[in-house]
Amino acid sequence: MKLYTNCGKAVKITSLIFIICGIIFILLFIPATVIRVLNTGTYFGYAIGFFTFALGIFMPIAVNHRKKLIRYLYRGFLSVFALLGVYATVLSALMIFSMNHAPEMDSDRTMIVLGCQVKQSGPSLMLRKRLETALSYLEENPDTLCIVSGGQGDDEHMSEAQAMYDWLTEKGIEKDRIIKEDKSTSTLENLKFSGEILKKLGKDKNVILVTDGFHQYRASLQAASLDYDIRNLSSETPLYLLPSYWVREWFALSYEFVFG
Repeated sequence: MKLYTNCGKAVKITSLIFIICGIIFILLFIPATVIRVLNTGTYFGYAIGFFTFALGIFMPIAVNHRKKLIRYLYRGFLSVFALLGVYATVLSALMIFSMNHAPEMDSDRTMIVLGCQVKQSGPSLMLRKRLETALSYLEENPDTLCIVSGGQGDDEHMSEAQAMYDWLTEKGIEKDRIIKEDKSTSTLENLKFSGEILKKLGKDKNVILVTDGFHQYRASLQAASLDYDIRNLSSETPLYLLPSYWVREWFALSYEFVFG
């Protein structure tokens, strides 16, 4: 405790900032946990929050510890944490930029709606948000053709493409404006198989990509690898789910950078 009380004011303030940030970060993931949205982002979100909190708690003790090894270990952890923080900030900036790269409303591009989970009752909340975004654009642009892309998962009673097709046609979009791509199991396959459909139709790869905002940057990278020219139309992710999916996207992007 003496080590704690003898530290400087700057260290105490920095320690308090870390503690508060850690607590806030932990609290951000509680809503997703309550409704059982437990994914990589949720677990690592808690881990980041607790690690930040721990760095703050031990800062006043570690920086003044009599053993050099303790001081060096703490500084090493702090340095790695800072570098990862910068990395996450850069990724977030790229994600934010990409989600706002919207098309003009008079665009003649083909729309591709990327799939998401389908439940027994119909499209999941996040898929419905994507469909609502697509619907608004299709209603204002009656000449736009739409490809709904997504296969059937092991826990789904129908393909994501079929669920999207049903939802859009029930909302009044003409059936001949919607083409189903129902074989894909990933974003890359969504784009690859949709590209094959465009080729058969004699259309180029100038498209409007509809997905959640946090997902747009990774989808754009994969689209670029397949020679697409895209504009992004982002659906709104519920705020209480956004932290979990945002953190998960950091890891998904990192995987993409390493393994392609």
